[in-house]
Amino acid sequence: MKAGILYKAGDIRCELIPIPEIDSREVLITTKTVGICGSDIPRFLRGVSPYNFRVLGHECAGEVIKVGKKVTSVEVGDRVAIMPVISCGKCDFCRSGEYSLCDNFVRIGTRTDGCFAEYVKVSPENLLKLPDTVDYESASLLEPSAIALHSIKRAGILPGDTVAVFGCGPIGLLITQWVKILGARQVFAVDIAEEKLEIARKIGITDCINARKDDPVKEIMKRTTERGVDLVFDSAGSKITFEQSMRVARKLGKVVLVGLVEEDIILPRQTALAILRHELTIYGVYDTDTKPLPLNSWQTSLHFIKTCRLDVKALITHRFKIDDIAVVFRKIARQREKFNKVIFLF
Repeated sequence: MKAGILYKAGDIRCELIPIPEIDSREVLITTKTVGICGSDIPRFLRGVSPYNFRVLGHECAGEVIKVGKKVTSVEVGDRVAIMPVISCGKCDFCRSGEYSLCDNFVRIGTRTDGCFAEYVKVSPENLLKLPDTVDYESASLLEPSAIALHSIKRAGILPGDTVAVFGCGPIGLLITQWVKILGARQVFAVDIAEEKLEIARKIGITDCINARKDDPVKEIMKRTTERGVDLVFDSAGSKITFEQSMRVARKLGKVVLVGLVEEDIILPRQTALAILRHELTIYGVYDTDTKPLPLNSWQTSLHFIKTCRLDVKALITHRFKIDDIAVVFRKIARQREKFNKVIFLF
């Protein structure tokens, strides 16, 4: 089968490798679509990890083509999305339903071979069946959709809240949609790329701020009559947006840190004092939840995509074949082209 093989930092190639063999409790999926996650780029730049896997990719949808003898929950021909976190089921967090916080988790495409390949083997517990009305491209965005929803659930939202989202990559744009669905009165979208703000406008966000042109802190404070917003999401993960997120939150406001941080962050004294004096609540987010109660973010995302209330395909800007993986990763890493969500089609 064809697969994108990561050899070392900056070196990924499409090559032929054997199709995975499954055991009696596993399922073989033929990949239909897989998205490039923002976290895949740093992994590409860092090179092979200590976990000794070679194939990245975890935002995947495909079709079941083979099932182990002891598998009863899915059948050959089922259309599915892959939930990539494999939890141990035994630690305290697993036993409390917080599977994404498992002490011994394995993630497909980060600690074991992933989905930038024509075929991938998984456990049936990691599969979510798709209705016929949800296409594979939309299904490959279920994971970022679930992360965006989980981010909001961490802090909670009330009807009428004002919200600011820093960073209009796929997860940031999905957060803007979710908070509107959940009753936000006003949503500010902030980014330095006008192309991303254009996508925000297309999905209905009217308060868009280009941080290259305007100071987002001043703009948001001005548009909220110096009050600030109830809820802030930093989905960019830069040291600049990290600080700005704290400065636009109102007194007793909430800040949710979603974007992966790739550099050290030192807060100015005035910002640190604002966190204290405004009594802000800061939430960290890692991955998404799969527990059934109070609701499963994957199932909920699938429902809202199915009913056309969550527009995920608007986020897709580029589609490629897996043969192009080396060129695509180099372009994204070197920022030679403006991308939002990039997917591979098989």
